Amino acid sequence: MADTTTVKVHTSTRDLLLALGASRRESADQVIRAALAAMQRDERRRVAAAEARAIKDDPEDRAEIAAIQRDLAALRAGS
Repeated sequence: MADTTTVKVHTSTRDLLLALGASRRESADQVIRAALAAMQRDERRRVAAAEARAIKDDPEDRAEIAAIQRDLAALRAGS
């Protein structure tokens, strides 16, 4: 028995899914998986951007970044 299930969507969504799949020569499952993977990447980017903003605004983090940059510059100068 196949490992599948039924998902209820509007017929317009189904038609869009099938049309996109046909244009890419992919199955509906492949189109859905690609879309879900893209959504996960977008979410990771949003989280990373929020974390980067938080680090940028934190004086301790800024000081640590500056120290790391000084250390890297010293290492480059010594090479």
